Amino acid sequence: MTCQDRRGEDSLKVDNAPERKVQVTQAEIIKALTEAIDRGIIKYGDRLSTTRELAEKYDTTQQTVAAALTVMAGMGLVQVQRGVGTKVIAGRRRQIKLGSYRSANRTVPTGTTAWKKENGNGSKEGPTTVSQMVTTEEDADTGIPVGTEVVERTRTRFDGDDAPCQHKRTLVTVAAATLIPEGWAGLPPMMSPGDVIPPDGMSIAKWLGMGVVRVVYEISTAPASGAAAAALTLPEGTPSLRIVSKGLKEDDQVAYATVTTAPLRSSVSWEIQDDEVG
Repeated sequence: MTCQDRRGEDSLKVDNAPERKVQVTQAEIIKALTEAIDRGIIKYGDRLSTTRELAEKYDTTQQTVAAALTVMAGMGLVQVQRGVGTKVIAGRRRQIKLGSYRSANRTVPTGTTAWKKENGNGSKEGPTTVSQMVTTEEDADTGIPVGTEVVERTRTRFDGDDAPCQHKRTLVTVAAATLIPEGWAGLPPMMSPGDVIPPDGMSIAKWLGMGVVRVVYEISTAPASGAAAAALTLPEGTPSLRIVSKGLKEDDQVAYATVTTAPLRSSVSWEIQDDEVG
C-alpha cells in the first residue's frame, strides 16, 4: 500500500514542501521526505510513490528523485528494491537515553585539548566568527525559542591532514552572551572574536555566571546544509552527524547551545569525571 493509497494525493506534501515552478533540488527532496517521516506523515513500512509520481509532485526530474532516494537509502531511511519500489525502513526520530552524568571539571584536559591529541599533529581550529541573529525553525532542536535574539559563534576544525572535520556553531542568548566576569575589561568574552579561555578549573558557563546546572547532548543524522556543508566541503544534503549540546539552567531554560556538524565517518566519545559540576 502506498502513502498515496492510504492518505490521498497530498500525503507527501509537508508544510515546507516546495510549491513553485523552480526545479526542486535533491537536498530539498531529502529534507521534505525526512521531515515527513519524523512527523509521522510517512510511517515505517510504507511504500513511497514511484520516482515518476514523486518527480511530478515535487516538480523535478526522475533522476533528481532517484539520487535523493539513493542518499536516503545510505542513511538507513528507505530501502530501494528494483522492480518493487521504495520502502520506508525507519520510524520517527526517537530519543536514546544513555544515562546521566556529572560534567567534567576543567582541572582535566579540555575537550579541545583531547580532540587535538586524537586528530594528529597540526590539527587546528579555524578563526571564530561572531555575529548577532534571530533564531529560526532551523534552530528548533537547540531548545532556544524561535525568534530569540542570540549571539552566533562559528568555527571549523581541521585534522592533521588539513581536512575539515567539524563545523561548530554556538548560539548564546543575548542575556548570557553579555555577561562579564569580575575584573574583565572590554567587550563581553562571548561577543569577542577568538578563543574564550576561562581560568583553570572553571567552565566558560561557570566563569561567566550563566547559571548552567547541566549540559545535555543529542546526536542524530541530518543532511548537511548551508555554512556547515560549505565549511566541510560536502555537497548539500550529504548525510552527516549532528550533535547538539545544550547548557540548561535550573528552570530548564537554554543559556547556550552548540551544534556540531561532522561527516558520518566520525566517532563520538565522552570522558566522564565524577567531579564538581562546572
